[in-house]
Amino acid sequence: MLFPGTMLSVGLFSSLLKYDDSVIGMMSCASKIMAGFVYAFAHTVEVVRIAPLIDMMNGTSFIAMRAIASKLVPSDELGKVNSLFGACEAMMPVVCGPLYSKVYQATMDTLPGAFFLMGGLITGPAFLIFGWYYYEARKDRRKAQAAEVKEIKGP
Repeated sequence: MLFPGTMLSVGLFSSLLKYDDSVIGMMSCASKIMAGFVYAFAHTVEVVRIAPLIDMMNGTSFIAMRAIASKLVPSDELGKVNSLFGACEAMMPVVCGPLYSKVYQATMDTLPGAFFLMGGLITGPAFLIFGWYYYEARKDRRKAQAAEVKEIKGP
Protein backbone atom coordinates (compact mmCIF):
# COMPACT_ATOMS: atom_id res chain seq x y z
CA MET A 1 0.00 0.00 0.00
CA LEU A 2 3.03 2.28 0.31
CA PHE A 3 3.61 2.56 -3.43
CA PRO A 4 0.13 3.93 -4.28
CA GLY A 5 0.36 6.34 -1.35
CA THR A 6 3.77 7.53 -2.47
CA MET A 7 2.56 8.00 -6.03
CA LEU A 8 -0.48 9.92 -4.78
CA SER A 9 1.64 12.13 -2.53
CA VAL A 10 4.26 12.93 -5.11
CA GLY A 11 1.86 13.23 -8.02
CA LEU A 12 -0.95 15.11 -6.33
CA PHE A 13 0.58 17.06 -3.46
CA SER A 14 3.98 17.83 -4.94
CA SER A 15 3.41 18.12 -8.68
CA LEU A 16 -0.17 19.35 -8.98
CA LEU A 17 -0.81 21.21 -5.73
CA LYS A 18 2.81 22.40 -5.32
CA TYR A 19 2.98 21.63 -1.59
CA ASP A 20 6.32 22.34 0.05
CA ASP A 21 8.53 19.27 0.54
CA SER A 22 8.51 19.80 4.29
CA VAL A 23 4.70 19.77 4.37
CA ILE A 24 4.70 16.48 2.46
CA GLY A 25 7.27 15.15 4.95
CA MET A 26 5.06 16.19 7.87
CA MET A 27 2.05 14.52 6.22
CA SER A 28 4.10 11.36 5.78
CA CYS A 29 5.24 11.35 9.40
CA ALA A 30 1.71 12.06 10.62
CA SER A 31 0.50 9.15 8.52
CA LYS A 32 3.00 6.82 10.23
CA ILE A 33 2.17 8.10 13.72
CA MET A 34 -1.61 7.83 13.26
CA ALA A 35 -1.33 4.37 11.73
CA GLY A 36 0.79 3.28 14.70
CA PHE A 37 -2.08 4.16 17.03
CA VAL A 38 -4.59 2.36 14.83
CA TYR A 39 -2.43 -0.77 14.59
CA ALA A 40 -1.63 -0.73 18.32
CA PHE A 41 -5.21 -0.46 19.51
CA ALA A 42 -7.03 -2.38 16.76
CA HIS A 43 -9.33 -5.05 18.18
CA THR A 44 -11.11 -6.11 15.01
CA VAL A 45 -10.04 -7.22 11.58
CA GLU A 46 -11.89 -4.31 9.99
CA VAL A 47 -9.82 -1.77 11.92
CA VAL A 48 -6.62 -3.56 10.94
CA ARG A 49 -7.72 -3.35 7.31
CA ILE A 50 -8.20 0.42 7.61
CA ALA A 51 -4.73 1.04 9.04
CA PRO A 52 -2.83 0.64 5.72
CA LEU A 53 -5.02 3.34 4.21
CA ILE A 54 -3.89 5.69 6.96
CA ASP A 55 -0.28 4.51 6.63
CA MET A 56 -0.09 4.74 2.85
CA MET A 57 1.78 8.06 2.74
CA ASN A 58 4.52 6.80 5.06
CA GLY A 59 7.10 6.18 2.32
CA THR A 60 6.98 9.78 1.12
CA SER A 61 9.19 11.09 3.93
CA PHE A 62 12.29 9.56 2.33
CA ILE A 63 11.54 11.35 -0.93
CA ALA A 64 10.85 14.62 0.90
CA MET A 65 14.15 14.36 2.83
CA ARG A 66 16.10 13.81 -0.36
CA ALA A 67 14.29 16.66 -2.14
CA ILE A 68 15.04 19.07 0.70
CA ALA A 69 18.68 17.95 0.83
CA SER A 70 19.06 18.40 -2.93
CA LYS A 71 17.95 22.02 -2.53
CA LEU A 72 20.23 22.74 0.42
CA VAL A 73 23.43 21.00 -0.67
CA PRO A 74 25.67 22.16 -3.55
CA SER A 75 25.27 19.96 -6.62
CA ASP A 76 28.84 18.64 -6.37
CA GLU A 77 28.05 17.31 -2.86
CA LEU A 78 24.81 15.46 -3.72
CA GLY A 79 26.60 12.14 -4.16
CA LYS A 80 27.98 12.34 -0.63
CA VAL A 81 24.60 13.25 0.83
CA ASN A 82 22.84 10.43 -1.01
CA SER A 83 25.53 8.02 0.18
CA LEU A 84 24.91 9.17 3.73
CA PHE A 85 21.14 8.66 3.31
CA GLY A 86 21.77 5.19 1.87
CA ALA A 87 24.07 4.19 4.71
CA CYS A 88 21.60 5.43 7.32
CA GLU A 89 18.70 3.63 5.65
CA ALA A 90 20.75 0.42 5.56
CA MET A 91 21.55 0.73 9.27
CA MET A 92 17.95 1.22 10.41
CA PRO A 93 17.00 -2.48 10.30
CA VAL A 94 20.14 -3.31 12.27
CA VAL A 95 19.16 -0.88 15.04
CA CYS A 96 15.37 -0.95 14.93
CA GLY A 97 14.85 -4.69 14.41
CA PRO A 98 16.24 -5.73 17.81
CA LEU A 99 14.66 -2.69 19.46
CA TYR A 100 11.20 -3.59 18.13
CA SER A 101 11.73 -7.21 19.23
CA LYS A 102 12.70 -6.17 22.77
CA VAL A 103 9.72 -3.85 23.10
CA TYR A 104 7.38 -6.56 21.79
CA GLN A 105 8.81 -9.15 24.18
CA ALA A 106 8.54 -6.76 27.13
CA THR A 107 4.95 -5.71 26.39
CA MET A 108 3.54 -8.89 24.85
CA ASP A 109 1.28 -9.63 27.84
CA THR A 110 0.14 -6.06 28.53
CA LEU A 111 0.01 -4.24 25.17
CA PRO A 112 1.17 -6.34 22.20
CA GLY A 113 0.88 -3.35 19.85
CA ALA A 114 3.30 -1.20 21.88
CA PHE A 115 6.00 -1.57 19.24
CA PHE A 116 3.69 0.24 16.81
CA LEU A 117 3.48 3.10 19.31
CA MET A 118 7.27 3.05 19.58
CA GLY A 119 7.48 3.40 15.79
CA GLY A 120 5.30 6.49 16.03
CA LEU A 121 7.41 7.82 18.87
CA ILE A 122 10.57 7.38 16.80
CA THR A 123 8.88 9.23 13.93
CA GLY A 124 7.94 12.18 16.15
CA PRO A 125 11.34 13.94 15.91
CA ALA A 126 11.25 13.68 12.10
CA PHE A 127 7.83 15.37 12.15
CA LEU A 128 9.24 18.17 14.31
CA ILE A 129 12.29 18.59 12.05
CA PHE A 130 10.09 18.86 8.95
CA GLY A 131 7.97 21.42 10.82
CA TRP A 132 11.01 23.42 11.85
CA TYR A 133 12.31 23.39 8.28
CA TYR A 134 8.92 24.56 6.98
CA TYR A 135 8.88 27.40 9.51
CA GLU A 136 12.42 28.50 8.60
CA ALA A 137 11.81 28.26 4.84
CA ARG A 138 8.61 30.30 5.17
CA LYS A 139 10.45 32.92 7.20
CA ASP A 140 13.19 33.09 4.54
CA ARG A 141 10.59 33.45 1.77
CA ARG A 142 8.95 36.35 3.62
CA LYS A 143 12.33 38.08 4.04
CA ALA A 144 13.08 37.63 0.35
CA GLN A 145 9.66 39.02 -0.62
CA ALA A 146 10.12 42.01 1.69
CA ALA A 147 13.55 42.69 0.18
CA GLU A 148 12.08 42.41 -3.31
CA VAL A 149 9.30 44.86 -2.46
CA LYS A 150 11.82 47.24 -0.92
CA GLU A 151 14.00 46.98 -4.04
CA ILE A 152 11.05 47.76 -6.31
CA LYS A 153 9.94 50.77 -4.25
CA GLY A 154 13.46 52.10 -4.03
CA PRO A 155 15.20 53.95 -1.19
